[in-house]
Amino acid sequence: MAENTMLNVGPNFDMDLFVKRLTEAFGAKGFSVNPVKLGESYSVTFEKGVGGINTVLGMGVGIKANISRNGDALMITYTDAEWTSKIIGIAIGWVFGWSVIFLIPLVTAIIGAINQMNLPKNIGNEATMIAASF
Repeated sequence: MAENTMLNVGPNFDMDLFVKRLTEAFGAKGFSVNPVKLGESYSVTFEKGVGGINTVLGMGVGIKANISRNGDALMITYTDAEWTSKIIGIAIGWVFGWSVIFLIPLVTAIIGAINQMNLPKNIGNEATMIAASF
């Protein structure tokens, strides 16, 4: 399920400053953000609460945003979404649901799945606000 965000940008658009502001905005929200410059484009990884116990609980969210510019269009393509922990949490809750303690991963994985589904939209909204400032 690849999602995309396309924004119109003007001639004064600065890709480096845009990525810096996007990184700072999500860093302030508790995300670990890792931008990698690839020529004139960027690959930015957003992660929050991944690994450790969150693998079982499914609460972590993560995605990679590939950002490139083609003339007056800024394209953001989302890939490598973090769905594995949600699958694990739902599977544990489903298989062992007869015990109340194992319902916790089921509930948290469902909440994590909702947050994961909203992550591209949240990044797109923040990117739109940042791009409008140029």
